[in-house]
Amino acid sequence: MIARAFLMFVAVIVLPDLSIYQHCISRCSWRWKMVWWLQTLAMLVYTCWLAIQPDFTPHPQTSLNIYLFIFGVYVIPKLLIVLCAVLGRGVRMVFHSQRNWGFIVGCLLAVLSIYVTVYGSTIGFNKFEVKRVEFSSPKIPKEFDGYRIVLFSDAHVGSFTGNSRKVLTDAVDSMLAMKPDAIFFLGDIQNTRPEEMEEHVPTLSRLKATDGVFSILGNHDYSKYLGGTMEEKLAAEERTKKYQRDMGWHLLLNEHFSIHHGKDSIVLAGMQGNEQLGVERGVANYENTIAGIEPGAFTIMLAHNPKHWRTSVVPYIDAPLTVSGHTHGGQIRLFGLSTTTFGFTEDYGMYELDGKKLYVTAGLGALIPLRYNVTGEVVLLTLHKE
Repeated sequence: MIARAFLMFVAVIVLPDLSIYQHCISRCSWRWKMVWWLQTLAMLVYTCWLAIQPDFTPHPQTSLNIYLFIFGVYVIPKLLIVLCAVLGRGVRMVFHSQRNWGFIVGCLLAVLSIYVTVYGSTIGFNKFEVKRVEFSSPKIPKEFDGYRIVLFSDAHVGSFTGNSRKVLTDAVDSMLAMKPDAIFFLGDIQNTRPEEMEEHVPTLSRLKATDGVFSILGNHDYSKYLGGTMEEKLAAEERTKKYQRDMGWHLLLNEHFSIHHGKDSIVLAGMQGNEQLGVERGVANYENTIAGIEPGAFTIMLAHNPKHWRTSVVPYIDAPLTVSGHTHGGQIRLFGLSTTTFGFTEDYGMYELDGKKLYVTAGLGALIPLRYNVTGEVVLLTLHKE
């Protein structure tokens, strides 16, 4: 993770420290100067160590989580203060004001950064909610009127360590308490490697529903974030699939499955979620996914990335409802905006286009264990025939 934006991390660490040194520390004694540059050097060494790890994130992930926490409560606040102070000096020169209001704004933003990091990585990440969503359509078969589906996505179980394990346990208890007809898992069960799942298999294996548990793979369930040879990568992908099948989950890999109640049926179509460029395995293929579905069959599309709804489902597939994850709802939402607001047309909630609907869940976990104003969730989706 650090290696993919190494220069950015280095710049964010060094440039604010240079500015603060020039304006403040340079007037201090040599002892303070030494302390100042030692803390800079320590962060640079920490950054380099994480950058040379063979995988996208180290396993276990504790060292990365500590690094990101320090970044949020110490490095980012310095950056905000320096940037705002520089802008404030420019404004002061233009308007000939006496006070650098940019510095004051920077200090306020720095306090906000510290609060969001501390709250988001403790209370914010270690809670979840049950959300209830209704979907109505005249196309729903009569026998499926009132059908109850539990959705959960983006478990990222490698982040549920220590006290956070209870979040996953409580979420499973809540899903079972809803007595669903079916459970859909929408991808990203792990951060980088299948070994993260080992300690959580007993918990996830408890998930049961009348018609079964159905799952798809997300981008983190493939080997794109792993180091090693191609043989090792492919073996890791197969272990991820095997864990889910051994738990009794019905894994859909660009394929569909029909659920029958009496004379009526619905179709669950699950697309794969590998987004790595230059590979053919695991890429979402809507043509293979829907091949053989009877015309007019009520189809629910399971697609990890909500962008597939506009590119594949809306123009080509007769699926009144698509369910997705992937975005985590942005994880951080401030002033009505989230980190995914500008990258996704549909990033959280229910959307409609050309008579077809998409629901994007905020997911349960996250690679970076931090949530602020975007609580992790499991969703009870109820179908209603109009």
